[in-house]
Amino acid sequence: MKIFILLASVLLFYCGTSSAPKIKNPGSRLPPSELQDGLYAVLVGKSVYPNRLTNSDKQDGESEIAFLFYLIKLEKRYILIDTGTSSISTPEITAHNWISPDKILGGAGIKPGMIGEIILTHFHSDHSGGISLFPNAKVYITPEDWDSLKKSNRSAGSKFAAKERSGKIQFINSSLEVFKNFRILLTRGHTQGSVAVEWLVSPGRKFLITGDECYWVEFCKQGQSLSSEGTFSLSNNKEFLDYVSVLSGNGTKILTMHDPAVLSFGEEIFPRIYKLD
Repeated sequence: MKIFILLASVLLFYCGTSSAPKIKNPGSRLPPSELQDGLYAVLVGKSVYPNRLTNSDKQDGESEIAFLFYLIKLEKRYILIDTGTSSISTPEITAHNWISPDKILGGAGIKPGMIGEIILTHFHSDHSGGISLFPNAKVYITPEDWDSLKKSNRSAGSKFAAKERSGKIQFINSSLEVFKNFRILLTRGHTQGSVAVEWLVSPGRKFLITGDECYWVEFCKQGQSLSSEGTFSLSNNKEFLDYVSVLSGNGTKILTMHDPAVLSFGEEIFPRIYKLD
């Protein structure tokens, strides 16, 4: 793990004001043809999850979690960070009030074929289960997690093989800049090939999407890592959470995939779609 050791040089990427981005109020819901450019959180459903598997300060009991993924729209470019699940149930948990990701996006006028890129933070089914809903998308994923995804979902083997043959799998072997100031970070804490995403929209508008390297935003900001039970590499996870804590102190907005508090950071402009920037 080298990506967080040279922290001082990385922070040059974040020069400028350290104030957290102010959430715009887009007002009333817009017609589908007027979805604005920006960053959106998408809510697939909710459930409860054991605290011991999260970065909670509690080890006993369960807490409510949200199933989130993120949408970025840049003119005609549509990028998803994770896909949500295409089923009401995953091998581990059942989502309450579940709606299929493609139907949620369809309510904003986004058809499955319009999604051009998907970044999978890791292979777990509540993050990758909707991958087959978006047939045209190029998928960014680490080789390790792609192999784990195929092993855990053998029923979709033919679809995954077709995806590989089409050249639409982009393997991540190191941290990667997808476009200017938008980077995939190789973290390898939660799973063997887990990643996070950081985006400097402008000096005062900075985002870090953590994947499942942490769950609760406030504890993420404090650098509180997962338990060993919830990680592939606890040391990698702790190193990343140290990085999260530093970035948060410099004004970066921290976003996770399961904290319901994320929804309060923005405004619901379509059913289950919240504009964060």
